[in-house]
Amino acid sequence: MTDAAPGADALRAFMAQTEAAGEAKAEPVPISARAATVVVAREGEFGPEILMLRRPERGTFAGAWVFPGGKVDPEDAVPGGTMADALKATAIRETKEETGLDVVPADLVQISQWEPPEVTAVRIRTWFFVALASSGTFVPSPDEVAEWMWIRPIDMLERHAQGSVTLYPPTFITLTALTGCGSSIAEWSTHLRDLQPREYSTRMRKSDGTTALFWQGDYEYDAEQPGATGPRHRIVTGSLPWTYINEVWAS
Repeated sequence: MTDAAPGADALRAFMAQTEAAGEAKAEPVPISARAATVVVAREGEFGPEILMLRRPERGTFAGAWVFPGGKVDPEDAVPGGTMADALKATAIRETKEETGLDVVPADLVQISQWEPPEVTAVRIRTWFFVALASSGTFVPSPDEVAEWMWIRPIDMLERHAQGSVTLYPPTFITLTALTGCGSSIAEWSTHLRDLQPREYSTRMRKSDGTTALFWQGDYEYDAEQPGATGPRHRIVTGSLPWTYINEVWAS
């Protein structure tokens, strides 16, 4: 399938910004903030569904489909608590602000942690959670949500493959991982609670005119060696559909 808009637009923008930053900066950019994002799940007629939000055509992730989330604020600090407690507080607050839905700490399962490439202009370390339950009435924030849907992860990936939605790589990989979690929320709960959260420190490199994204364990992650071979842990994005290759971590 050939590349198509808008499915590839987010990656093009991300890479253009990152490459420009890399040309201008000789030293790695430090992490400037922490954030939490939440995959809100519910039982659907044909299996678990998740809440996807399309951002307005402005600001961060303009026009892209994302999960509720945002940066950690000072008010999220829990007296006597840890950073993990503050991150869950952020996840709960952002979900409420953007969707009107309530989630509680016991229903939040951390599944991953993400860092953008070291030369990205603004680097935010983001923790991803799955909310296995929610309550309240869905009321989307008009400032944060241009469109929304409850959808199975596999169906969202199909829309992306067809070029009808824009996803950023962390969202794409999260959706891919969720397709293997089972056919009910109960199965998701068992599977996700047994998993160790994954850490993704992204690196980007151009090879033969094509830009690739790598993660830990890929044989080209630390240094590209001509003729070298080994396990791959990368996303292939030259055309749609994208392919996430993980020969390092068991699912």
